[in-house]
Amino acid sequence: MTVRAISQVLVVGSGLMGAGIAQVAATAGFGVDLVDSQQGALDQARERILGSLKRLELSGKLSDAPEAILDRIAFTLDLEDAAGRADLVIEAIIEALEPKQALFAKLGEWCSDDVVLSSNTSQFRIGQIAERCASPERVIGMHWSNPPPLMMLVEIIVSSLTTDEVLSATVDFVHACNRSSVVCRKDVPGFISNRMSAVLFMEAARLVDEGIASPADIDAVARLMFGHKMGPITTLDLAGLDTALLTTTALSEHYGGDRFTPPGYLKELVAQGRLGRKSGAGFYDYPGA
Repeated sequence: MTVRAISQVLVVGSGLMGAGIAQVAATAGFGVDLVDSQQGALDQARERILGSLKRLELSGKLSDAPEAILDRIAFTLDLEDAAGRADLVIEAIIEALEPKQALFAKLGEWCSDDVVLSSNTSQFRIGQIAERCASPERVIGMHWSNPPPLMMLVEIIVSSLTTDEVLSATVDFVHACNRSSVVCRKDVPGFISNRMSAVLFMEAARLVDEGIASPADIDAVARLMFGHKMGPITTLDLAGLDTALLTTTALSEHYGGDRFTPPGYLKELVAQGRLGRKSGAGFYDYPGA
């Protein structure tokens, strides 16, 4: 298929990942439509993006003023209208298969035939997500790391139907956003990054669950012995414990064995509403968050 040149990006979902991806695209000079089903979520995303841009400006990492970058983002509730003018779509909604499939069915109808449709899923096979899309050959995975404004690698995942033209256009877009990319060439749950990280994260959580070490000491080992910028427990809290539980449960069910199995303590934290930074508490407490 022929893929159109990309100047206008549609990001669906204005949570932490969607807002961060929209910020990166706008910073790179793209026009962005950031769509959500709730105005309150869009308002929060606007404030979050502006705050992030101002922090980057203070550190000397922006070439444009925060307000100029923010002006490139339209915050809208009208998905169909935004889809009609999109050159590229990045889905960043809830990590659940059915809503993603329903969305891609709509995108397949509302977007022009030469528009790349991508998913920021962290676990689902791209072929599954594209099952109800009229043109599954233009669906691809574009898995960003959290937080997108600070993380410099994007994982690209192809299904058995994804065309070379779609892959090439996606790689070019990622590089235009000043990010590096890797390609997962088999459409498997967890791809490259989550299969690697889930093992580390769940083992770290098990160390807490078994009373072997405190979250702070586990993080210290990762930072000071392994050279990680952020420890696994802190990373879990940042990503969201509910998301981590969904992802690792799905990986465990698919692959079997114990390597991805979430420990009881992680399940307890989620059941208590301790979801990480976004809720004010996870493994750690975040007063005032």
